[in-house]
Amino acid sequence: MLVGVVGFGKSGQAAYRLLKDRGFDVYVFDDRVELNGDGLFGKDRADRFFDIEFDEVVLSPGIKPYHPFVKHCIERRIRIISELELGYRYAKGEIIAITGTNGKSTTVALVERILKGSSRKALACGNYGLPLSEAVFFDADYYVVEASSYQLEFIDGFRPHIAAILNIAFDHLGWHGSMDNYIEAKKKIYKNQTNRDFFIKNDSDGYSFDGKAELFLVSSKSRDADCFYNRDGVVVNRPDRLKIDKTGLFGSKVFENVAFASVIGLLCGVQGKIIKEVVGAMSNLDHRIEFVDEIEGVKFYNDSKATNLDAVEAAINSFDEDVGIVLILGGKHKGEPYSKLLPLFEKRVKAIVVYGDDRKLILTELEKFLPIPLPALNIWGAVRAAFEVAAKGDVVLFSPGGSSCGPYKNFEERGEAFKEEVKKFKKEYEEVPLV
Repeated sequence: MLVGVVGFGKSGQAAYRLLKDRGFDVYVFDDRVELNGDGLFGKDRADRFFDIEFDEVVLSPGIKPYHPFVKHCIERRIRIISELELGYRYAKGEIIAITGTNGKSTTVALVERILKGSSRKALACGNYGLPLSEAVFFDADYYVVEASSYQLEFIDGFRPHIAAILNIAFDHLGWHGSMDNYIEAKKKIYKNQTNRDFFIKNDSDGYSFDGKAELFLVSSKSRDADCFYNRDGVVVNRPDRLKIDKTGLFGSKVFENVAFASVIGLLCGVQGKIIKEVVGAMSNLDHRIEFVDEIEGVKFYNDSKATNLDAVEAAINSFDEDVGIVLILGGKHKGEPYSKLLPLFEKRVKAIVVYGDDRKLILTELEKFLPIPLPALNIWGAVRAAFEVAAKGDVVLFSPGGSSCGPYKNFEERGEAFKEEVKKFKKEYEEVPLV
């Protein structure tokens, strides 16, 4: 069987290793980087893709559906699958798959720790960091998979025993083309489930569940739902009763994540006592409203993972209303106008700094905000401008709302850059205070 792998980032490399291990003839193509080695074609040599008649092509998540290689496969009726689908074929443990616009990684981490807390062999993987195609080399009772809409778009037989869509908000339309397409990609997570499986839905999302799995509803409105949550805690009514009102996590939506993780834990037979212990000990992952440092009574928080406006809103609402917030926005504009959040900004935000390539567009959308938002060329300038307008007791919240763009490859690099600038600035300030 002749298989092509498109994209040679982390998931493409994992797919390549798995396919070679299972004895397939494999060729790799990536028109963004140079590749050297037998069967590896990078940059201009990647056009060799069009000369080979593949039986199947494995797409990496970064490859857009309108890429020429994808169009070529569709025209030639060559089967396309995602790396997620490939890994699933060789996974021996149960699959728990979690998707959603915000909160996926935190929920995946919670579920993994809950299962490990009950002595199950669990492995967090997928978009979480370890590709499923690599995770299958490890022995596990459960693979806890963070599934992106990109990966779900090209699944075929992928069937998680437990699946969840945490929430759906405006995002990734540059890849999917429309909100409808984005939602349909998310819904594929349950398309192959049977009546022996479980699907967990957020009651706030407007789509209709049309799958065969047993449905569990998580709600912030109805206390009679299978699981109810608000800012104070979680009450699970089914499959078992469980109440949680303490967690080490910080943020306005953390109990939404706890709600989904608790239902999953109970469905796996974990005792409520263990779930409560894990939730209580859990702290925020890096780049998710992460405390960085304090300078002259001003606290800096890194929320680089906020790559959409729903995440920015959640981050702002995580702080008490009497806390002054200086908000740093920026990154690559994703199409949803920042003016959508003006009512929230006017109520909760003391000042705004906008950095990066799309700052002019964002500043235009926020022209009605007072005081007038400050522009900054980069994170270096944004940190210093934010501190200038902050006062003792305020919070500087780095919650960009846009995706990462040059010089940062991803939100992790961007968040590390912010943290580094805060540390540098603190050192400079302590050596030579402004006053």
